[in-house]
Amino acid sequence: MVVLNKYMSKLQELQDICQQKGYDKLSSRQVLADWLGKGCTQRFDMGLTLMPKKVHHKQKSARYGMKKTQVLRHLNSSELVNASNRFVELLNNIIYKQAHKRFGKRLEIVMVTEGEQELIDLHVHFAILKPETMPIKQFVRSVHQALELSGDFEIHNPKYDADAEVLVDKYRYKLDLIDEGWITYITKKLDGKDMKNLYLP
Repeated sequence: MVVLNKYMSKLQELQDICQQKGYDKLSSRQVLADWLGKGCTQRFDMGLTLMPKKVHHKQKSARYGMKKTQVLRHLNSSELVNASNRFVELLNNIIYKQAHKRFGKRLEIVMVTEGEQELIDLHVHFAILKPETMPIKQFVRSVHQALELSGDFEIHNPKYDADAEVLVDKYRYKLDLIDEGWITYITKKLDGKDMKNLYLP
């Protein structure tokens, strides 16, 4: 398997090699899924899971003492992908600043959406390679800042109470150091036939 360089654009180069050798034409997603399945997952060191906010669906007429007249709905898959891409763009701007705007420098990220077929709330997982010279605390702050700017994802857990006997997570998003097993988990449903929830932001 060809070892990919720093930028995910190398996927296209790998795809070209496959075609030159007479293999069936592969989409970028197929190439990526194959790459992830052949031990290249150790290049990612941070895992991020985001829950999207609900959005306005319709307004009910206020009657019978109703306090909440706004009806909300979950994002659909396409809306979640668009929101996730906006978040990634913000994160790239925060971390790389002018280098991203002028030269297109980007984080290495693989994104997987989950929930549509499992009948659970749609959410998104990111496997990210943190810049080598960036301290983890600074990266965590950058992620939080990008989330605040995007406005599309839940940040704080409304059920959190610092004085409660049983503590729940303070934040709705989760950012952790990861290993290869985490990548295997988020890509567990990928195969040659169904890769529609795999993305390169």
